[in-house]
Amino acid sequence: MDAKQPEPPRIPTRVLVNDTVINVAQLLLEPVGAVRLLQLKLDWLALDEDMMARDIEAKVQLLRISDGLIASGDVQGTAIVECVRCLEDYDQPFQASFDQQYRPLIDIQSGMLADYGELAGSDDEALDIDAVHELDLAEPLRQVAIVSLPMNPSCGPGCPGPDVSPDNDEDDGDGRLSILAQLLEDAPEAVDS
Repeated sequence: MDAKQPEPPRIPTRVLVNDTVINVAQLLLEPVGAVRLLQLKLDWLALDEDMMARDIEAKVQLLRISDGLIASGDVQGTAIVECVRCLEDYDQPFQASFDQQYRPLIDIQSGMLADYGELAGSDDEALDIDAVHELDLAEPLRQVAIVSLPMNPSCGPGCPGPDVSPDNDEDDGDGRLSILAQLLEDAPEAVDS
């Protein structure tokens, strides 16, 4: 007889709408390996002083580790960026994955300031879980959205702006140095003695 394996318990997904802050006090009280699932839906997210993203959706897993939490997930949305050719704003879709470690400022068991000793180095990139045990997912979402955007955004092949792509067939170089280039071409080959 085939004995069916029991299905693992289903973890409910919490949905956050237009909010990136979540209280994780209960998760911090659970053992290492405990998981929470989140789904975020944001109408807008500021990426930079002059850049916004809209219609952001993210699926996030919060995993309890010995000294805090790891938030990992996938995010997608639409950034409003400026075309490098015509300088007009256009919609640029993006999609990215992220992993971010968070550490509590206050130990949830004792209520004292958390001390990580050797765990927290000078190049530590962990973000803080604040004094009321809330973490904010906005910063990792912002960072991965910016990194996933093209370096030279272009609104498309129909862009009315000048073509700024480098010509890979021939490199004319700096015209002011053309006389030196001509001299090098005319110079006789050096002979080793």
